[in-house]
Amino acid sequence: MSIFKIQIKPGYPAVYDPNPQTVFVNDSVFWFNDDPNEAHWPAPSASNPKGFIKYQIPPSTQSNHVSFPAPMTISYVCVNHAGETGKIIVKGPKKKGAFGGKTKKGAFGKTTK
Repeated sequence: MSIFKIQIKPGYPAVYDPNPQTVFVNDSVFWFNDDPNEAHWPAPSASNPKGFIKYQIPPSTQSNHVSFPAPMTISYVCVNHAGETGKIIVKGPKKKGAFGGKTKKGAFGKTTK
């Protein structure tokens, strides 16, 4: 499991960085509000403000971590500011095993017998 940070950069509109953010199933994602003056509230829609987190993120603060149980693409908006949008792409589970199964077998990369 990995942890991913989405930074909310100040501006009019503020910008989510990176956008889109690609993660894997059950990875953790959190938003850091880098805006020193405005609170932001990322949510699946303005009508569902508590879809990810239960509160807006005050200036210079981070949200709680959220994770996603299945592959999906999630678009989100800032409940407080129209026009601030982002996307999270959730991919299937990572490969299991050390180094993701990308190493050669045997000592020093030689095939074992």
